[in-house]
Amino acid sequence: MKKMILIDGNFWLFSCYYATAAMGNLMVNKDGVPTNGVYGFAQRLGSVLKENPDYVVVAFDAKGKTFRSDMLEQYKENRKETPQELTCQFPMVKEFLDAYQIQHLELTGYEGDDIIGTIANKASKEGIEVHIYTNDKDMMQLVNESVHQYKKPQKSDNYNIITPTSFYEEYGISCDQMRDLLGLMGDTADNIPGITGVGPKTAIKLIKEYETVENLKEHSDELKGKIGQTIREQIDMAILSKELATIDINVPLEYDLESSIYQPYDYEKLAAFYRRYDMQSLLKRISLQKTQTPIKTSNDIKPIIVQSLPPINKDSALTTCTYEENYHKSLLLGFGIYNEDQAYYISIENALKDASFLAFCKNKDIKKYGYDIKRSITSSLWHTIEIENYTFDLQLASYILSPGLKDEMRSVCEYYQYYDVAYDEEVFGKGAKKCIPSDEILANHMVKKAKAIYLLRQLAVDKLKAEQQYDLYQEIEMPVSRILAQMEYTGAKVDLDFLKQLEQSYGNKIKELEKDIHSLVGKEFNIASPKQLGEVLFVDLGLPSSKKTKTGFSTSVEVLNNLVDIHPVIKKILDYRSITKLYSTYIIGLQEQVFADGKIHTMYNQALTLTGRLSSTDPNLQNIPVKTPEGKDIRKAFIPSNDYLVSYDYSQIELRILAHMAECPSLIQAFNDDQDIHAYTASQIFHVALDKVDDTMRRHAKAINFGIVYGMSDFGLSKQIDSSVNEAKRFIENYFTKYPEIESYMKTNIQKCKELGYVETMFLRRRYIPEINEKNFMRQELGKRLAMNSPIQGTGADIMKLAMIKVDQLFKENNLQSKMILQVHDELIFDVKSEEVEKVMELVQLGMEQAASLNVDLKVEGNYAKSWYDLK
Repeated sequence: MKKMILIDGNFWLFSCYYATAAMGNLMVNKDGVPTNGVYGFAQRLGSVLKENPDYVVVAFDAKGKTFRSDMLEQYKENRKETPQELTCQFPMVKEFLDAYQIQHLELTGYEGDDIIGTIANKASKEGIEVHIYTNDKDMMQLVNESVHQYKKPQKSDNYNIITPTSFYEEYGISCDQMRDLLGLMGDTADNIPGITGVGPKTAIKLIKEYETVENLKEHSDELKGKIGQTIREQIDMAILSKELATIDINVPLEYDLESSIYQPYDYEKLAAFYRRYDMQSLLKRISLQKTQTPIKTSNDIKPIIVQSLPPINKDSALTTCTYEENYHKSLLLGFGIYNEDQAYYISIENALKDASFLAFCKNKDIKKYGYDIKRSITSSLWHTIEIENYTFDLQLASYILSPGLKDEMRSVCEYYQYYDVAYDEEVFGKGAKKCIPSDEILANHMVKKAKAIYLLRQLAVDKLKAEQQYDLYQEIEMPVSRILAQMEYTGAKVDLDFLKQLEQSYGNKIKELEKDIHSLVGKEFNIASPKQLGEVLFVDLGLPSSKKTKTGFSTSVEVLNNLVDIHPVIKKILDYRSITKLYSTYIIGLQEQVFADGKIHTMYNQALTLTGRLSSTDPNLQNIPVKTPEGKDIRKAFIPSNDYLVSYDYSQIELRILAHMAECPSLIQAFNDDQDIHAYTASQIFHVALDKVDDTMRRHAKAINFGIVYGMSDFGLSKQIDSSVNEAKRFIENYFTKYPEIESYMKTNIQKCKELGYVETMFLRRRYIPEINEKNFMRQELGKRLAMNSPIQGTGADIMKLAMIKVDQLFKENNLQSKMILQVHDELIFDVKSEEVEKVMELVQLGMEQAASLNVDLKVEGNYAKSWYDLK
C-alpha cells in the first residue's frame, strides 16, 4: 500500500519555535534573522521522511479570515498575536520546502486542517495509507482504518499514533464523533464555546447515549437538573460549535496526487538554503548523505601520490593530515601540496626519508599557505619535520572575518561559496566506524584542501583589507600562531610524584567526607547521584526544597548554598563536590595527560572565542581553580624544566582599557598617578576623602568597577554586594556622575552596535552581536551587555597577544634559552634558566608594558619561583 504524509505546517512551525524560544534560545543567522522554528521544522521533517513515503504535503493556514469567522465572529479571537520572530519564519519555511521539493498548500478562506481533510479523504478513497502529523484534537475526526494521526509528546522524539482502536480505547466513542465532543465541551485553543460547564467526561457520557449533538437536541427534554437546563439553553451553540470544529473535506482545492509525489531534494538548492541561514549542522548532514560528484572547479589537477617530492619552486599550499583531534598525540598520515601547476600527496613514511620534501618544508624562500598552521607546525615537529615560512592561514583569516564560523574546513570554505572540499567525517568515518582510508582517498582529500587554501587565499586577504582587518591578521594573529605552536611543543613540566601524593591525600579526604555525610544522614547512599541526594535531603531529612520535577529534586549549588545554615551535612556535601571534581579533573586527569617527556602539552584554541581570547583544551590549563587552598595545591605540581618559573600578569588591564577607550580623564589620571583605583573610585562615589575610604566602601567600589566593564545591572550588583536594588542603582548613578565619559562610551557602543550589528576593539577586531536588535527583551539586554564589554575584553586579548609577540622578539634579540610556556588570560609564564632570571624579568616587564600605546600606563606584576604555586 502506498503511503502519504500530511503535515500541519502551522502546528509544526509554532511548536518548533516555542520549543526553544521559551528558554530564550533564539537561533539567528549572521544577519540577525531568527531561524529556530525553521531549524526545528527541518530536523523534524528529516526524521519523518525516514518512513520513505510516496506522497508528502504540508498545509498552512491562509492569511485573513475563514468561513468559520463568518459563522462566529469571535472564532480564534483569543489567540495571542504571533511574535514577529516567528512571523518572519513562515515565508522562510516555505522557501525551505521549495528547496526540499515538497509541496505546500494554502487556500484563502480555509484553514490548513481543511486542506489536510480534503486530501486525506481523497487519498484514502484511492487506497493510500495516510499519516497526519499534528497535535490538534479536531484532526482526530479524520481518523479511520487508512488515516492515522501522529501526535508528538513534549520531550520525546516518538509519536503517539491515533487509530480507530486507540481512539475508542481512550474515549469510548468513534473518531467521527470527535466533532460532537468538541461541540459539547468546546475548544479553548480556537475559542469554540461549546456548552458552559460541560467537560470531557460529561460530553462523552452524553455522546454515548445520544450519539450526536443534533440527536441530543431532539431529546434534550429528557435531561434533568441544572445541567439539563443549561444544555437546553445552549444546545444551538453546541450545534454551531460542532460545525466550527468540523473539518471541511471538500474544499475547492486545485490538487492532484501526482503533484505531491515525494522525490529526493535537489542538493544544491537545499544546501544554498542552509548556507543562507547558517544552518551548518543540517548542511553537514546532507553533505554526508550526498552521493553526487562535488562541484568541479577550474584548473583541476589530479593529485599524484609520490614517494619523493619533485622540485617545487612556486609558493604552494601545504596541508597536514592528522588522524586524531589532539595533534600532539595523533598519527600524522601525510601531506598535501598544491600550486597552480602541481598537486602531490606524500605519506608520512615517505616524507620522513625524502630529502626533497624535507628541504621544501624548510625552504624559507618558498611561501606556504595552510589551514590551522599551528596544528600543521606542531604535529610535524612531533615527527621531526620543521615547516618554515607559513605566510597564510585560511583558518585565522576566516576567524577574523567571521568569528562565529564553525571550525571545520568545509564550513569555512562555504563562507567563500567554495564547495569542493569534503568533511573529514566523510573521509574517515565517525565513532566506531572511524578508520584510515586508502592513500588514494587521503591524497584526494588533502590535495583538495590544499587547492581550496591556494584558491581562496587572495579572496580572504582582499576581504580582510576591505574590512580594515588585515593588520590584525598579519601583525597579531599570524605571529601569535607560531609562538603558540612553539609553546605547545615545549610544554609545561609536571611533578608526577607530587600528583600521586595528592591522589593519596585527596582520596583519603573523599573517603572521610563520605563517612561523615553518611553518618549525618543516618544511611549510605550515592552522594554523586542528584536523585539519591535529593531524596535524602528533602524526603529523609525533610529540608525545605524547591518544587520537585519529573527528574527529582534540584540539588544545584544555588539550592545547597541556601541550606548551608540549616543542616551541617550541606557544607560537607559542597566540600565533597568540590574535592571530587578536583580529584577527577585535575589530580587524576593531569596525570593522564603527562607525556613521556614529563610535560603536559595543552592545545590553545586561537580561532574559537568571539572576543579573541585564547582558550586551552586537553587539558584546560587556564581553568585550574585558584580560589580555594585545594585548588591552589594543583599548581604546586607545575615546576620548571630548567631552574625557575617566571610569571608576569597585567594589573587591572580591562579597567585601564576602559579608561582609555572612554577617554575618561579623571580615571586616566588616577591610573597614571598609580592610585589604588578601587579606593579612588570609592572616594568618588561615596563622597569621602581618599584616606577615609574603609574596606566595605572599597569592596563595593571594586564590584562596581568590574561590574561596569561587564554591563552589570543594578540587580546584579545588589546581589554581589548584598544591598538593596535601589542602593545599588544609586551607586551606579553616582559612578556615572563621576565618570560621565564612561556612561557616554557605553551608550555610544550600544547605538553603534544597533546600527552596524557589531562592535570593534582598538585593533578593529569585530564581534557581531545580532541579539541587540532582537524583539525579545532578555536577548536584547544580553546584546547590550555584550556591546559594552566585548570591545574592552577583546582589546585586552589583543594586547596580550601583542605582548607575547613583543616578548618573543626580545628573547630572540637577546639569544635567551628560556621559554614562554603558558598563557593564562592576563598572565604569561616562562621556564627560565637561573642565569637568565634577571634578564627575563626585565624583558618580560618591558615587553608587556610596551605592548600597546594607551593614554593609561600598562602595569605588570611579576615574580619567579620553583613552582607555579609559589609564584603568587
